[in-house]
Amino acid sequence: MKKKIKLIFVLLIMLLIAGCQNTDNSTNHTQELKDVPDYIPSSEDVVDMHGEIENMERFEEFLNNVEQGQRDNIRVVRYTTEGDPMLHDLEYKGEVIKSTSDPRRDKFGGGSINTSTCTSVEVVEHTERTEYILDGCGNITDNIILVTWK
Repeated sequence: MKKKIKLIFVLLIMLLIAGCQNTDNSTNHTQELKDVPDYIPSSEDVVDMHGEIENMERFEEFLNNVEQGQRDNIRVVRYTTEGDPMLHDLEYKGEVIKSTSDPRRDKFGGGSINTSTCTSVEVVEHTERTEYILDGCGNITDNIILVTWK
């Protein structure tokens, strides 16, 4: 009888140990975040901190340069509710705007860089806000660059 109890006890211990082992070999999102370079803010960045826009003059300068056909590039940084920066680089070389979105620093985001080519920036005025939207893009899911509130 004691041998049966010891055997059951040993089997339970082995099941407990086996159940606690991590068999998932995939890289989790926390590890992926460690591989992403830190975002180092620049005085040239246009920063959207929950609707408060810093460096809007630089954004307007970029729009003006696009209208005049002058080469320019800009970075728009939108912060998540948790405070994670999501980078959006726009590069204009005279004909098209190359849009590169980098949400990899968002702990709750998808984590992949998306690049698209767009033809223009459309300014859409609403009663309470103005939206700056990329237009003529091929494979872009979120084409809003910036929203300013009145």
